[in-house]
This record gives sequence, C-alpha cells and structure tokens, in this order.
Amino acid sequence: MSNARIRAVAPGVTAEMIAEQIHLIYQPSTGEGTVSFQARESLFVGSAYEPLNGNFNVLDKNVQDIATRCFADEGVIDPVTGVDLSKVSTGGVELILKAAYDKLFNEQAALVAAALAAQSGHATV
Repeated sequence: MSNARIRAVAPGVTAEMIAEQIHLIYQPSTGEGTVSFQARESLFVGSAYEPLNGNFNVLDKNVQDIATRCFADEGVIDPVTGVDLSKVSTGGVELILKAAYDKLFNEQAALVAAALAAQSGHATV
C-alpha cells in the first residue's frame, strides 16, 4: 500500500511529511475539539534523518468527527505496556491526554509546594 506522506527522491533517499507538532484544542463547554497537525517534509538518506526547514502544512480535524476511529494498524503494540494500539480510539487518546495532564499538573504542583515549604523551613509529607 502506498503512503502519500512518503515519496522517493532518489535511490536510498525518501522525503516524508512528518507532523512535528500536534495540538489538541478541547472545548470543555461543549465537549468538542479540534486536532491540528503541523507537518513539514524531512529527508531520510538510508535510515538517517535529515531535517529540512520550510513552512508547515496544517491538517485540522474536528475531534468529534474522528472520535470513534482507531488509527493504529492491527498488531501495533505499545512499547511499554504491550497493549494493542489498533483498539484505542481517538476518543480514548483524548481521555489519556486529559489524564496525563491531570497527573503531570498535580506532580508539578506537589514539587512546587515542597520547594516552597523547604524554603520556608517547613517539611511536607
């Protein structure tokens, strides 16, 4: 199967459109959102990555329009947990990102609180 993101430039050289930035914009008042992929072409010479400069190509999609879709190919496995990612929907990814933000925010808040307590001479548990 061909992939429109990848094109042959010369023998052993391919150009690949890579989304370097992905923004999920969530609207809590409606539960809707958009996902925006900012991609630009990069070269691979053999297996060596050769970044290019240039303008981003932007692809925007409404999250609610793709929430039920699973995008990983059958058998693509999470390298840490072993979970089959072909069974994770876009809605599931959104929930994972929300949970990640919640945990990371609270970890950072705890570090800041501990640092402030240490500065004032009071230890926290």
